[in-house]
Amino acid sequence: MSLTQNLIKALAVPSLCRCLTGKPEHLRRLLVLERVPFPSPLLRAFLKRLSLDLEAGGGIFSNLLVRIGRLANPTARRRLVRNLIFHWGVKGAGIRTRIRNAGSWVPFVVAMSPIMRCNLNCRGCYAGLYSKDGELSEAELDRLFAECKAMGNYFVVLTGGEPYLLKDSLLRLFRKYNDMYFLTFTNGTRIDAALADELARLGNVAPAISLEGFEAETDRRRGKSVYARVLETMELLRRRGVLFGVSVTYASDNLDVVTDDRFIESMIGRGALFAWYFMFVPVGKDPVLELVPSPEQRVRCGRRVAEMRKKHGLFMADFWNDGPAVAGCLAGARRYMHVLNSGRVEACVFAHFGVDNIREKSLLEAANSPFFNAIREAFPYNDTGNLKRPCPITDNPQVLRKLVQEYVVDQGHPHSEDIVRDPAVTRWMDDYAERFKALVEPEWVRTIENPESRWYKEKYEYKTLFTFGKKQTAPAPQK
Repeated sequence: MSLTQNLIKALAVPSLCRCLTGKPEHLRRLLVLERVPFPSPLLRAFLKRLSLDLEAGGGIFSNLLVRIGRLANPTARRRLVRNLIFHWGVKGAGIRTRIRNAGSWVPFVVAMSPIMRCNLNCRGCYAGLYSKDGELSEAELDRLFAECKAMGNYFVVLTGGEPYLLKDSLLRLFRKYNDMYFLTFTNGTRIDAALADELARLGNVAPAISLEGFEAETDRRRGKSVYARVLETMELLRRRGVLFGVSVTYASDNLDVVTDDRFIESMIGRGALFAWYFMFVPVGKDPVLELVPSPEQRVRCGRRVAEMRKKHGLFMADFWNDGPAVAGCLAGARRYMHVLNSGRVEACVFAHFGVDNIREKSLLEAANSPFFNAIREAFPYNDTGNLKRPCPITDNPQVLRKLVQEYVVDQGHPHSEDIVRDPAVTRWMDDYAERFKALVEPEWVRTIENPESRWYKEKYEYKTLFTFGKKQTAPAPQK
């Protein structure tokens, strides 16, 4: 580590941990770190946002830190600060920059589905048609976690299938890689008291528990009594101070429920510290088109998530509607990529296409494949760089179709190509994309023509949307 990084770690990490008491006034002590010479850009942005929140008497970021101080146990607080904020955000950022400067692109995050088996059978599951045979072995995961660290990715997302069907292997790896942070997407039914105890001791794992709303909505899609079991899991985690949140799939039939203040208030009351919102995408098992939120519903969901985020101070993200916040689509290793239980590397958990396998190539080589490079070069997928319609699956479907055809990309499972080849599905997707464009394009045009906007078309950040990744080169094969 550099001298600056050592200084930040020595000062910032202990200071932030001591300030996470659950009392807003104690967060002001952190602002002394503004005097640290040559702070990292991430630390500088963190302190600026915190300062603005405190001046305003509260905000999403300061509220999150206060709730972490009140709900997370001391180990969870330390691991969050050291592993996620410092190792991933500061130390890891330096590693990623060095790799990029050497000519290879590297993602911020790697998502892995080490197993595709699941104890539930949810209608419309995006992963429902993947082969359930096989899994990533503990040795393979060990190697992948080590590669992630070498790329500066101290933050790994685990999904599936149900990852906690492999809890013994995962727990051993969570202990070994105690300087990394793990987000696990889980249905919540496999977490018992013993597992909750271990997660509390580890402190470097945050479960994101899947819900479709309250009991009626969750049990309708996930099975009888699943909601009640999930509430038991939340209570187990809350009592032990484990940092956790919820993962919500919003569809045409549950949108009003999951965007109601009562739902978020209920989750906050049960100890959730974050909420991820994912739009139902017609891929995988039972690609039921009628469950896709209408363009009007999708716009409404984005507005409601923004309103609830401001009103309740919960850390919330809508991964389709919050495109402008994260500068657009994350797929194709632009920000993340997805490794399957078979070892195949996909552009996105919802785009079931890939060309490489981690049993044949390294993660860095896979991130720089011609297919992934083409995805990054095609970004931002439309002429105005409209980040309100960022997705090459639902919003710019011609992009995914063109790339899959040009690179002769294998399908991930039977019917995964329906989204790009089935005439009925592709006609539906094209119509959906045009209807959604009609709703959001006027607002986006006003945004890029507003000199006060982050995305004003004359600003550097907007212009770089159209040059992103154009000069990336593949790394030399490993010997």
